[in-house]
Amino acid sequence: MSLRPSSPQRRSQPARKAPVRLNRPRKDDGPSMSLNPSGAVKGFVLFLASVLVLGVLGTGLIYTYRLVTTTPALGLTEISVSGNLRLAYGQVLEIAGLRLGQNSLGVNVTRVESALSQNPWVEFVTVRRELPDKLFITLVERQPSFWVRQDGQLYFADGEGKIITQLSPGDSASLPLLEIAPGLGDRREIVAAMVARMNRQDLPFALGQMAWVKFTESGQVEMYLDALRIRVRADLADWETHFRHIELVWRDLKLRGETGQVAAIEASAGKISVEKRQKPGPS
Repeated sequence: MSLRPSSPQRRSQPARKAPVRLNRPRKDDGPSMSLNPSGAVKGFVLFLASVLVLGVLGTGLIYTYRLVTTTPALGLTEISVSGNLRLAYGQVLEIAGLRLGQNSLGVNVTRVESALSQNPWVEFVTVRRELPDKLFITLVERQPSFWVRQDGQLYFADGEGKIITQLSPGDSASLPLLEIAPGLGDRREIVAAMVARMNRQDLPFALGQMAWVKFTESGQVEMYLDALRIRVRADLADWETHFRHIELVWRDLKLRGETGQVAAIEASAGKISVEKRQKPGPS
């Protein structure tokens, strides 16, 4: 029996595992949209239905608005106007574009106020609607205190001397003529203060008694009382003090019964002078 030399024993290698492949999601190159024909049709149908409903509602609203703004049931049966002194009732309605029977809701209140505000006599206006058939117009008119001459034409002016409008044929009013020397500049504040004082009857004469009021280049205010035929002059500087002195002198003359003899009163530089009428000489 022969013995073979033993060969070195081979180590058994573990069996290789098969590589496991993971099913990873593939990256898409871009967004994908799955088309759903039935959903697109439903969306389009809903869009058309919405448009149709809005159209029907809009048409209904327009029809309703036209109905309520034209129906005779809301026709104006009363248009009240207050505060108008210069403007007649018919003039106010004509300027505002209003008439009885006009649909109340069809009246644009803002336009009516704007139209009336553009009239030179109107200082302020409010318009109030009372459903179903009433409209109330309240005016505050500018009050004329003087006549003012410009370029050979006469104009109405307010208590500050600001022009209101030109005299028209048929206008009748007895107002003093206001003249302000060009070199005196703006004297509206003084004019307004003097008018206010006369209206309060703080002076022995009123504005309505005067034929004219002049602000002269010499820095004086000069007034002529037509009915009494008296000329009154005062310095514009500290005119309020001068007016108080004139009032005191006038009261004294009245107590002595001498007002009919006065031709002029002047207050200047803190002094008062009275000029009496000259008695007619023997013929």
